[in-house]
Amino acid sequence: MIIITGTSRGIGKAVAEHYLSRDEKVIGIGRNHPISHPNYSSINCDLSDPDAVDQISFPQLGEEPIIFIHNAGILGKVDYFERLESKEIAQVMQVNLFAGATILQQLLKKLPKDQSFKCIFISSGAGKNPIASWASYCASKAAVDLFCQTIQLEEQELGRNDFHCLSVAPGVVDTDMQATIRESNQNSFSEVERFKEYKNSNQLYSTELVAKKLLKLIHETPLNQVLYSLRDIEL
Repeated sequence: MIIITGTSRGIGKAVAEHYLSRDEKVIGIGRNHPISHPNYSSINCDLSDPDAVDQISFPQLGEEPIIFIHNAGILGKVDYFERLESKEIAQVMQVNLFAGATILQQLLKKLPKDQSFKCIFISSGAGKNPIASWASYCASKAAVDLFCQTIQLEEQELGRNDFHCLSVAPGVVDTDMQATIRESNQNSFSEVERFKEYKNSNQLYSTELVAKKLLKLIHETPLNQVLYSLRDIEL
């Protein structure tokens, strides 16, 4: 069973479709569900709403291996931190970290300690290197890295032996988020020209490539750490 947040487009949709092509059962969590497949089921939820996320419940998951991928993420308003409203900052943290953490906690409570369980949070290079005008996003992705490391440590101590919690940076991907970045005003985002050049010089990964690399990491790579970059995964 594969559980994925944010399957309406981008990386999440590509990953879901890859799993469906392998005859896996997929549960998508989010506001929109354009995927139509007999093995796809959906949970409608606005991940920016903490109360809505708290209400998520899962059907009987059985004893099969479970993979949870918290892919949903938002950049937030691209502008200098002193110009942001507190609700804009909170929304980024809620979608990028807290929503996934809430779902993960429910799964950890529900699944037996001996059931195979892999949890993957999509992180970012922006969580390791500061980018002006992305303070909320950078902070949320840095938090994802340490959160996943801590959960891995805790679950080892609690005796969950067939468990991996991964924080995976996909690289710079050709998604709607990148399109939004390129539309930023120079006065709000000093590096906008660099991101335009990524697109113009074909340096962006396709969502299809990212999905293939992510599945290879999850299913074919010896998992001996928590932090990974898909740049290091060769097809």
